[in-house]
Amino acid sequence: MKNSDATEDRHNDSEPSLLLGIAFGFLSALGPFAIDLYLPAMPSLAQTMAADSGAVQRTLSAFFLGLAAAQIPFGWLGDRFGRRRPLIGGLLLFAMTSAGCALARNLDQLVLLRFLQGMAACAGTSSVRAMIRDAHSGHRAARLMAFTFLIIGISPILAPVAGSMLLRFMSWQGLFLILCGVALLATIAVFSFLPETLPPVRRMRSRSMAQSIGYLLSSPAFLGWTFITGIATIIPFAFITAAPFFFTLGYGLTPEYFSLLLALNAVASIVATQFAPDLMRRFGVRALITGVALIAGTATALIMPFAFTHIPLAILQTYSMLVFVASGLMLTPAAITALDTSTQGSGAAAGLLGTMQLAMTALGSAAVSLFPSSSALPLICALGAGFILVLGTLGLLRQRQVRT
Repeated sequence: MKNSDATEDRHNDSEPSLLLGIAFGFLSALGPFAIDLYLPAMPSLAQTMAADSGAVQRTLSAFFLGLAAAQIPFGWLGDRFGRRRPLIGGLLLFAMTSAGCALARNLDQLVLLRFLQGMAACAGTSSVRAMIRDAHSGHRAARLMAFTFLIIGISPILAPVAGSMLLRFMSWQGLFLILCGVALLATIAVFSFLPETLPPVRRMRSRSMAQSIGYLLSSPAFLGWTFITGIATIIPFAFITAAPFFFTLGYGLTPEYFSLLLALNAVASIVATQFAPDLMRRFGVRALITGVALIAGTATALIMPFAFTHIPLAILQTYSMLVFVASGLMLTPAAITALDTSTQGSGAAAGLLGTMQLAMTALGSAAVSLFPSSSALPLICALGAGFILVLGTLGLLRQRQVRT
């Protein structure tokens, strides 16, 4: 029997279609799109609601909280009733809450509706990951997931621009009505064209949600690969959390300049994600992630002495692009391998994976924000610790495999 370095495609020997990848990508991007399209409207929203910026930012926090809360329930429902029904129900709820946001009369209503909208957005993310796992495993599943990450990665670049342009012709309420229309179109497309990937014979009708989660939490392999997925997710978010401050205070860069540098990092990560499936097939998951973590960890050690004084901007940008590439190369293989370790209930596994990713990302970003923001040193130390944790987790997984 082959190990996770050479994961077999147990479900479908055919290559995943481009059309299916596009469909999965847009369904997965519904949540990020609902965040980024709305960002340019926040100042006008604050003015309309007579609220300060902190109060308006709670609408984003509520969305993220909803996005984290519903991952597991949607995944479990998919295991129990099939993928299409929870997905269609979530899309309809997203459409209704988007329309409700447009009709909100005060900030408390908007915060509640954004929380429900975030929960509904989980239907796309959780269902898509489970559907990918239903149809494929190994590098073929990684190829489909990499394509979804491509579309998700484009969203933060295009959606704010689209939101800014649309605000020239409509109010912030109009943006939510557009989200409502997009969700309704997605519902029609799923109902008409997207096939069910989980036949009745494979559904987990006898297992409660608590049993499904308990099974996953008792799996060291699932937890290990999910932890690596979380670290790969934390890396770019930690950098994004700290970078605006040390770029401004430490280097005197304007927002336009450092936004361009961050965009270059995002592009590097997106491109790396697309190469990850082929590298995963060629080298195996463990060898790929071990090599990436060693290279990135070595680069971190080499740049550390500069961080105690002042890192030249060109060196810092080169390093940050390398770090984003490392994240892109680790994320998809680790996520797919985590799902592949679950032999029962891939929907619950996808939901728990997503919840743990969001929780780890929130904690990592919060931890970085506690340190002085005028220097890159705390961030460099945090990134180095992340790569060490990846290597340590791989070592523990390897030891467990040898024992078993």
